[in-house]
Amino acid sequence: MKNPIILDTDPGIDDAVAMIVLHHFCKERVRLIVAGYGNIKAEQTVKNALMMCELLDMDVPVLPGAVVPQMRGYEDAAHIHGADGLGGMALGTVTKKPLASDDFLKTLYETIKEAGTVDYITLGPLTNLALLLKRYPDVASHIARVVTMGGGIACGNVTPHAEFNIHCDAESADQVFASGLPVALVPLDTTNHVAFSMEQINALADVNTPLASLMQKILTANYENCTRYGEEGSTMHDSTAVLYYLFPEYFETIQCGITVDCGERYGKTQITDRRNNVTLIQSGESETLCKLILSCITAEGR
Repeated sequence: MKNPIILDTDPGIDDAVAMIVLHHFCKERVRLIVAGYGNIKAEQTVKNALMMCELLDMDVPVLPGAVVPQMRGYEDAAHIHGADGLGGMALGTVTKKPLASDDFLKTLYETIKEAGTVDYITLGPLTNLALLLKRYPDVASHIARVVTMGGGIACGNVTPHAEFNIHCDAESADQVFASGLPVALVPLDTTNHVAFSMEQINALADVNTPLASLMQKILTANYENCTRYGEEGSTMHDSTAVLYYLFPEYFETIQCGITVDCGERYGKTQITDRRNNVTLIQSGESETLCKLILSCITAEGR
């Protein structure tokens, strides 16, 4: 039997698309969505997660997570995702409500324990997971594996050395990689090449569904922002991580350890031989992955 899934995210355009992909292939397995700070402020990521759940008829609770990193401030990525996180296309009103909790870590811990054993997918900063492991060390025995989008071995996108998710909270990321949990790290080196062209985005107009129409507008805004900063197209970082989780056969990997620089090159992910708990994704079949993502957007709107 496949494990229930905890999705830890910060929607975010590519997070929203990743939610479509995960819902398409794992409709009954997503147990909880944790939405925290990252691409934009936490209050808006929660709203965006709720909006996507409504659009997808996704009956999954949304738990507000961390609103700031453990040890420092951060700058969001509104220049890529727009002020609302969805390219200016977020719905004004959402009827679905988030889980009421005055202690999100306790709620997250209890949800995982009740599930027995979970797979934990992170698409944003690793603050929530690091805090969870710190307060409830025994939760590690209930997490079969972690799949995380983050880092870059030979590149960065916030600095020449650091990727956004890891740079938001390098201390938390380093704690997760040092925890001993099996972690699959899907870095920029792979995700940078999974990007939609405008031709692919415009083809969504032929689908003629509300979801496809909305995603065409969102992805068009994303394409313009991504290419302005030198990316290949509308880059699907987070969907690539979800697709690795679902279809590892489309990827090349190595086994290694990872440390995170918390000093001069803050947020840089580095390979180490001191441990061996990380599956590092080195490349993927980009064309196949883009087609898979588009097929999910097409199918879920019907």
